[in-house]
Amino acid sequence: MSYKDFMTKIRYWDNLTAKWLMRHFYFMFFQIVLFVIFLFWFHNMFNVIDVNYQIPRSSILERAVMTQSVNTAILVLLLLLNSFWMLYIFNSIQRLSNILKDISYNINRLRIQNK
Repeated sequence: MSYKDFMTKIRYWDNLTAKWLMRHFYFMFFQIVLFVIFLFWFHNMFNVIDVNYQIPRSSILERAVMTQSVNTAILVLLLLLNSFWMLYIFNSIQRLSNILKDISYNINRLRIQNK
C-alpha cells in the first residue's frame, strides 16, 4: 500500500468519525438540553395554573398579572417549539452537507483512480 493510499484511507476514516460525532453527539446534546428546558417549563406551568385557581375574582391587579404570566408562558412554549424546529432544520442541512461531501469525495477518488 502506497503512502498516498494510506493517507486517503486515514482521511476517509477521519471523515466518517467526524461525521458520526457531528450527527449523533451534538444533535443529541442539544435535544437533551432543550428537552430539560421544556420539562422545567412544563412543571413550572402547572404551578402557574395552580396559582390561577387561588386568585380571588375581586382582585383585578392579580388577575392582570396572572393573565400576563399565562401569555408569557405561551410565548415561551412557542419559542421552545421553534428551537426544536430550528434544531431539526439544522440537522437536515448538516446531513445534506455530509452527503454532498461524501459524493464529492467519492467522485474525486474515482477521478484519481481513472487517471
